[in-house]
Amino acid sequence: MLDFLTDELSAALRHVNLHRVYELRLRAGKPVVVNYGGAYAYLGERGIGQESSLALRVSYGDLETIVYRASEYSVYSVTEQLRQGFLTGAGGERIGLAGIFVYENGSVFTVKEVTSLNIRVPHEVIGCGDFIYEQCFAAGARSALLLSAPGRGKTTILRDLARSLSKSGIVNILINDERNEICAAVRDFTLDVGPFADIVRYTYKSDALVSAVRAMRPDIIITDELVSAEEISAVAACVRGGIRVIASAHCKDVESLRASPVFGQALHEKLFERYIFLSFDGVGEVSSIFDGELRPLYERPC
Repeated sequence: MLDFLTDELSAALRHVNLHRVYELRLRAGKPVVVNYGGAYAYLGERGIGQESSLALRVSYGDLETIVYRASEYSVYSVTEQLRQGFLTGAGGERIGLAGIFVYENGSVFTVKEVTSLNIRVPHEVIGCGDFIYEQCFAAGARSALLLSAPGRGKTTILRDLARSLSKSGIVNILINDERNEICAAVRDFTLDVGPFADIVRYTYKSDALVSAVRAMRPDIIITDELVSAEEISAVAACVRGGIRVIASAHCKDVESLRASPVFGQALHEKLFERYIFLSFDGVGEVSSIFDGELRPLYERPC
């Protein structure tokens, strides 16, 4: 994991517990910032610190090096990822890019002159989805939407739910891993998603949820970060066909969900039988669970 970093960054991270590194934020000419255990700090030569003056700094050339290494020295091979403003490392790290977005025929073609990278580090936390599994899936599979602000552990929980559901019985699970974050699969299954899971990678949800259903005949589909009405429509087609869908989305609370034009169709058609909200206070903490009509089923004690 993180083998695409510069030698200087790799050396500094040897002094750090990588299990607590959630993000690396690299900005040309600025101090290196780390989300360490849920709080931001600086990365220096000897590890984590609070003094910006002791932090490592990366150059524009360093960022270029990281991008080329992450793309295995062939940026053209990751053109489709770059269109969406990210790369995925071999260990499932999502590398968000900020720079100049180049358009071709009215659509984003690539990103060049990168000045910032946000590297999100995946973690395999076995058992982190156990509470949700017991509350929502112990009696059988059902469609569910996992909601929170960014960086609260949705992808890690989806991975663990896939593992638990796959091991609970003979049920075929299709994971639509659009950015290869859930499974970090290269030529095998790098992270544990259970014995009955199949993976479709780097495919738009609207395509994968149609073609993969025909090809793989899943009982359950797991997919990350629904963002558009088109994706909701693809989910609706699966649910109408008798397939359970477990997905995630960015949404802070029930009021925001009700007000969202994107999720209006999901609420109207009752596509999801459970809405699970994660807390702002910690990573992976469930704050509340609602049924398909947004009636409360669970609320975390204060």
